[in-house]
Order: sequence, then structure tokens, then C-alpha cells
Amino acid sequence: MHRDAFRIAEAYGRDTVALIRHAGTRNIPRLFAAKAWLDDFFSGFSWLPSHLTDKVMQRLGRLLPVQVPHRMRDFEVRFEHHLMLRVSRRFAGSISEHLHQIFASGAGGEGDWFACTEEEGKLAFLHRFAAAGAALRLRNVQNGKKREIVALDIALRRNDRDWFEALPDALGQRVEHALYYGHFLCHVLHQDYVLKPGESAEAVEHEMLRLLDKRGARYPAEHNLGHLYEAGSKILDHYRDLDPCNCLNPGIGRSTKLRNWKAESIREQN
Repeated sequence: MHRDAFRIAEAYGRDTVALIRHAGTRNIPRLFAAKAWLDDFFSGFSWLPSHLTDKVMQRLGRLLPVQVPHRMRDFEVRFEHHLMLRVSRRFAGSISEHLHQIFASGAGGEGDWFACTEEEGKLAFLHRFAAAGAALRLRNVQNGKKREIVALDIALRRNDRDWFEALPDALGQRVEHALYYGHFLCHVLHQDYVLKPGESAEAVEHEMLRLLDKRGARYPAEHNLGHLYEAGSKILDHYRDLDPCNCLNPGIGRSTKLRNWKAESIREQN
């Protein structure tokens, strides 16, 4: 987690952490279904503010104690990035020894580490979970002009060392908040951008995708292409092999919707 994602998750996901912590994961689907029903119900009253449930939950959340453990908050002040490792008891000793050696030798740079207690570990990963919805909550509770969100999940090449994004000034000026969090070992990053009022999510996303293409990144990393992203030639070959008649999901990867991939066959012949 980048520091900005850490802070936004604490500010706009505190109630989410507390809810999961005390209600349990088993009840979360029901609670979110109830929230969706209430959102739909309240939308019928024009005199009520939009995103009412988010705004109520946000206000109640500010009354709760901070959910992030003290040692994590200390690291948030000291460091820009945070890596959470979950390992089995079998490897805990060897991992601890390895981390001691890294930071004792200076190979870890200006970093530090600590082993979480069971409670700290639980809260750390709940905090990481809350980061996934923090941008949406931030957008929903802010009053004034409407802000759009660009949410990307990308995969970098496995040997990329320059993994932290630096947006060009012209593009960065269109973004109000950029939240970065991801998965260390598989080089998958979630990049959520809350845009400034008046900016188009579609236009900004297209520019960002061009930058990702130059970096050799792949997207989406965790979700299917759907009908939003263009499939590469290798993926299209795979789809044709699986579905020669193009009947199962026509148009996937922004491909042709015609039976037997007819449009592409004609284009290739021409």
C-alpha cells in the first residue's frame, strides 16, 4: 500500500473495518445487500441528498476509534510504502531471520519491519481490504461538483523494477487523489484515481491505458476483458479455438459479434 492509499483507507474505510471486525465476514453480503436496498429506496426522494447511506456511515465512522494498530500508524508516518507479508508458522522463523539480515545489512534501504500480533495482523489485512472501496466512499461523501473515478487493475512484467507510477504533469493535474495498492509477488497493482470535478473518466482512462501500453503492462489483471478492453491477437486466437462459432460470448475483448468470426475473416482477407 502506498501512503496515500493507507491514509484514505483509514479516513474513509474505518467503519468498514469495524463492521467486518465485529459483524464477521459471513454477515457482510447481507449487510451490503441491505445498503443497496436502502440506496435504491432513498433515491426515490428528491429532497434527500445523494449517497445518503454512505454519508451516514461516514459520519458514524468518525465517532469510532482508529482501527489501524499503533505500530502501523507509526510506519505510515515514517515510510511511503507498506508491505504486508502473511506467512505460515512453518516459515515464520526463516522469514524473520531473512528480514533481520536484510535491514541489518542496509540492503533494505530506509525501511524497517515488525512481526504483527494476531490482532495486529487481522486489522492490517482488514485495512487493506477497506482500501478497495475507499475511493468510491470518498467520491460519494464529498459535497459539491461531481467527481468521476478511474479504477484500473494492471499487471507489470515480472522483472520490472520501475513499478511505481509517475504520471505526466498534464495528466496528474486532472487527478485529485491517486491510490495505489496491490499484490507484491505477482506484480499486480490496483490504481484508483479520483478525478477533479469536470474531468471525464473515459478520456483520462484512455490516456492512462496508452501509458500502460508503453510500459508493457497488461490489463485488466484480475478481471476479464469483458466488452470494455481490447483483446490481443493471442487471446483472440484462444477465444476462436474455444468457441469457433462465436456463440458463447460474442463481442468479448471488443471483437466481432458476428457468427463464426465472419467480420474478422473478411477483414483478414482484405
